[in-house]
Amino acid sequence: MKSIRDRVYRQNVIIILSIVLILEVIFLWVVRNYYFESTKKQLFNRADISADFFNRYLINETIDKKARYILENEAKDLSLYMQVIDSNQIILTDSNGLRSSTPINEEDVIEALFGRNKIIITRDKKTNEKIMAVSMPLYHLNNISGVLRYIVSVEDVDEMVGKISSISLLVGFGVITVIFLLSSFLARDIVEPVKELTDIAEVMAGGDFSKRAVKRNNDEIGKLSDTLNFMADEIQRSNSIKNEFISSVSHELRTPLTAIRGWSEIILAGEIESSEEEKEGLKIISDEAERLSGLVDELLDFSKLESGKITLDLVEIDVKELIEDVYGYFRKRFGMAGIRSRIILDEANCIIIGDTNRLKQVLINIIDNAIKFTGKNGAISIKSLVSEKYILIEIEDNGIGIPIEEIGRITEKFYKGKSKNAGSGIGLAISKEIVDMHRGQLHIKSIKGEGTSIGIELPRYK
Repeated sequence: MKSIRDRVYRQNVIIILSIVLILEVIFLWVVRNYYFESTKKQLFNRADISADFFNRYLINETIDKKARYILENEAKDLSLYMQVIDSNQIILTDSNGLRSSTPINEEDVIEALFGRNKIIITRDKKTNEKIMAVSMPLYHLNNISGVLRYIVSVEDVDEMVGKISSISLLVGFGVITVIFLLSSFLARDIVEPVKELTDIAEVMAGGDFSKRAVKRNNDEIGKLSDTLNFMADEIQRSNSIKNEFISSVSHELRTPLTAIRGWSEIILAGEIESSEEEKEGLKIISDEAERLSGLVDELLDFSKLESGKITLDLVEIDVKELIEDVYGYFRKRFGMAGIRSRIILDEANCIIIGDTNRLKQVLINIIDNAIKFTGKNGAISIKSLVSEKYILIEIEDNGIGIPIEEIGRITEKFYKGKSKNAGSGIGLAISKEIVDMHRGQLHIKSIKGEGTSIGIELPRYK
């Protein structure tokens, strides 16, 4: 496994070196350019002023006479080396008063003989010294008769630039060292919390969700710590709810199975004293088998919803017919439970697009819960209300109601309220999922001790 620390260090080194190197190159280029350009400018100005002076006041003099006059006036300047060259590129005189028969073939001399100016940087052929030279044309009447050339050594300039370069490189190295040390501390501040989170995540992966991450800073890593802690809390809560659900389902399954097994053994043993008692036993077996089947169906539906395997068979549905159909299913049960019931249906067009069987499942589950939590002499009403965009189906009872702290959680998976009549904890969760699949909403209102109202809001089909 590659360490984050190594990656951070490597990236920091690349970034720091790149930035410092670029800045060093730019700085050294600017320094070198500044010194050499300053020297060029001074040399050119001196040559231009001198040539202009000699051309103006000695315009009628030949190149030989000009050379003598220039030698008398320019030889005193020890900072520059001067040469007077005729049109054949022969040195007539220099700062030392010497004459040479060797032609000067430098580019600046040739350019000056054609009336142009050019500064060159080259090396002296005798001393191998780095020099800068500029040549200016000298005129006799209107013709170029020779060249006034100035030469200056740039060894000092090179030496100065070299010293500045050495200092800047040392400064750059110091900057790299300091920044690298600071980035190392920064990398440690980033890597250490990540390592702690990794260790805690590994502990949680092993099944221990009691550990919690320490939030050091209010940043992304701090947010990750909060998220990890929240995940651990949710997993612990889910595990607790799951265990309660398993226990509840086991109890729910055991109860009908115990009744079925008990009455089956009684009937098979021939201990039934009358046909009425036998019918009562068979009825209990039938009711408990139906209850057991309903519980298994709920579990299967929940499993399909979790795996995303439930699909809807969408058709046009008349909500009034759907409610009347489900109401007919419960009519006898309302009477047996001593509950007054009524349906109030909106006469407007109540067509929706949905899955008939799934919506029946939702209504049956909600009405079944209403009966379960409404005692004798209670009342249940089923209403439909039509608006421009939605159709609302409302099931209202005057039963025991739901505590306010439980209302927001009763549609959670596996959640069971504190009531002794609570079922498996997945019926309302399945109902909410089915309503969501129909692009609808499930609304729950309740006051403890006064009753509950559950509304199913579905998009109206026009």
